[in-house]
Amino acid sequence: MNWNQTHALVTGGTRGIGRALVDFLLEKGAAVTATGRTDSSVDKARLDCPSVNWLVFDQSDPNQRAELVTRMQGKGVNLLIHNAGVQQLRDFTQEGEKLDFPTQLETAINFIGPVELSRLMLPHMRHQADARIVFVTSGLALAPKRSSPVYCANKAGLRSFAKSLRAQLRHAQWHIEVTEVLPPLVDTDMTRGRGRGKISAQAAARQIVRGIAAGKPEIYVGASALLRVISRISPALAEAIMIDR
Repeated sequence: MNWNQTHALVTGGTRGIGRALVDFLLEKGAAVTATGRTDSSVDKARLDCPSVNWLVFDQSDPNQRAELVTRMQGKGVNLLIHNAGVQQLRDFTQEGEKLDFPTQLETAINFIGPVELSRLMLPHMRHQADARIVFVTSGLALAPKRSSPVYCANKAGLRSFAKSLRAQLRHAQWHIEVTEVLPPLVDTDMTRGRGRGKISAQAAARQIVRGIAAGKPEIYVGASALLRVISRISPALAEAIMIDR
């Protein structure tokens, strides 16, 4: 990939892995448009990093998805990175549980949003050089954990969608590549106070950018590479390792 001829659109770029991706892409020489869900997060990011085209965008909203695609029309976006997502701890055995994101909204952000935004962007990316769509899923797409059932299901679904989309694009001979990124537990605001053995967002983003540059269809970040091996040998063992994390 020629970074100097790359215009990347990164969702969820104001913090965590997304923000680290933005920094690395800029360092490589790419033009970057990045999004955040709130005015305050985007305003702060714009002050910190004014060379990025920052946009407020809630990918759960169909109208905002359509508006974003309209704004990107003619901008030469050839790298779409679906990074935005929310992980919510939820226990279906607990009645009256207070949730920041109802099931429908969590699924709209994590699954429906990336699927529909991809659909809308495909015609605009079809004739771009080195076009690539990147889906950031999770090692939990291979083996779920007990505490986040909706998130795990969303990421497993997005993994399946990425595989099917890749096959469709190749069958149609559209020159758009599809990459799936499977990170392990990363030290971000979303995972604060959860789990152990986290890697930094910068370390994760560095591996992701390298994998994109190498044209990899799947990028297993950190410990996800080991989980991949275990899941191939024994899916039951992989699930046993992950279920109580």
